[in-house]
Amino acid sequence: MEWEQIGGFVKQNKAEISLLMASLDVVQQYQREGDIVGLSRIHQKVDVSAGWEQVLGQLSHREVKRRTQSINQGFQFDVSIADADFFSFYRTMHVPTMSARYGAFARSVEEQDAFSSLFKRGVLFRIKKHTDWVAGSVSQIDWPARTLNARLIGMRDGSAVYRANGAQNFVYHSILEWASNQSSIDWVDFQGCEPFLSKGTFQYKKRFGAQAVIPENAFGQWRILIRVPALCASVRKFLINNPLIGLDADGRLQAQYFFDANHEVRSDIPYASKGIHSQVFRNLDQWHG
Repeated sequence: MEWEQIGGFVKQNKAEISLLMASLDVVQQYQREGDIVGLSRIHQKVDVSAGWEQVLGQLSHREVKRRTQSINQGFQFDVSIADADFFSFYRTMHVPTMSARYGAFARSVEEQDAFSSLFKRGVLFRIKKHTDWVAGSVSQIDWPARTLNARLIGMRDGSAVYRANGAQNFVYHSILEWASNQSSIDWVDFQGCEPFLSKGTFQYKKRFGAQAVIPENAFGQWRILIRVPALCASVRKFLINNPLIGLDADGRLQAQYFFDANHEVRSDIPYASKGIHSQVFRNLDQWHG
């Protein structure tokens, strides 16, 4: 629909909850009292400018332990710029992995675009268990920004075995180790996820010492607007179970938690992360919607 149709659509829509993702100016145009506004997306970046030892010191205890276990199991990595390796990775690892995860909803960068805009501007990480290539990742390097963008990931044949045995996890360790030893790279951008603290992606990547940031692409200028005509049980459940990342009055990242008389704040969904400066609790029983 066109932007001018949104107002009428939202007004006529009888859904229990409406979620609009649009540019900031559009969201500001349609926002009214009682609406919830959050970022449209966040990225998680790791500072690797001080070298590998500094990066190791930022890893959570859990990741340090997993890294040690992976190395003891025979995991290692190398970096390839060979075209044949890219096509082998894309066809036998990346595509099957996306299919296994998302089925008919799988989406990714098309092969030729991935080859020219990602691989040819970056590197392919090959994860091996002893000498057996079992996983990998294509990362694009933005040299002017001194940033490695971790983009495509894949396990051999898309098999869940390589998630269970630590191969997938070792991809992230390998990228950080390699990048932190490159004098021309200061940041590893592990890319983005939706701005809900309940996202496993968010909780996982912060264990690598990642800092949550507003993306420096178009998503950085977009926002999510959530409107609820009435606070029915399902809406309350959704809001309470999915704390949202927004901005405070000074434009810094802030975690928004919700609660009511019968449901406490989901403090078991932690916001603590580099880049998120504060948290705020919103009482749904005092709602203005």
